[in-house]
Amino acid sequence: MRLTFFYFTIFVGPAHIVARSIQLRDNEITSAQILQVAPGSDSCPSPSDECATSAQAAPFLNAAMSKYSINSLSEQASILALIAFESGNFKYNINHFPGNPGQGTRNMQSASFNLQYVKSIPELASQTTYTSTDGLNSDQLNQIRALVLPDDYTWASAAWFLTQQSACADARRTLQASNGDEGFTAHMRCVGISDINESRMAYWRAARTALGA
Repeated sequence: MRLTFFYFTIFVGPAHIVARSIQLRDNEITSAQILQVAPGSDSCPSPSDECATSAQAAPFLNAAMSKYSINSLSEQASILALIAFESGNFKYNINHFPGNPGQGTRNMQSASFNLQYVKSIPELASQTTYTSTDGLNSDQLNQIRALVLPDDYTWASAAWFLTQQSACADARRTLQASNGDEGFTAHMRCVGISDINESRMAYWRAARTALGA
């Protein structure tokens, strides 16, 4: 079902109304759309315990968009571009290069954010007693990460971050108002990425095109 918000500006004068619409969700993201953003994700090398295909990703991504009320196409495109880039087109679920302890999920969150993410999920919160990652060793950080690596959580981490971290509030507003590069750039900066290079921008353009944002 198509959802559209309309904002009307009424000017003094004879029946002059200017309407501006922001299209929200038209349809769920399809595996074909995901494949346009993450080339090669139609298959995985065997064996692999981290790689996922576009078909496997689609239902979990759609569930994440619904759970965190990510309705604007620009926000969805920005999230898809982020996770496709960070996960190497869905081949990785944990950080291998350089292999930072505790870093992972499809958007490669750092250990401290993974702990926050765990604490935000009722069914996971009781599975750790840690309140901070300060002073934790590699094994402890990786234990926290392991809680959010299953599909139900790893695909939703980027949506959680964008909607729940106050640093991303301005980025959300910009993405909702426009499909321009400034929204994606603001999103990348709020997740801690300073090197917004051409390779990363190519993912954004591909995602925007694929979703019709």
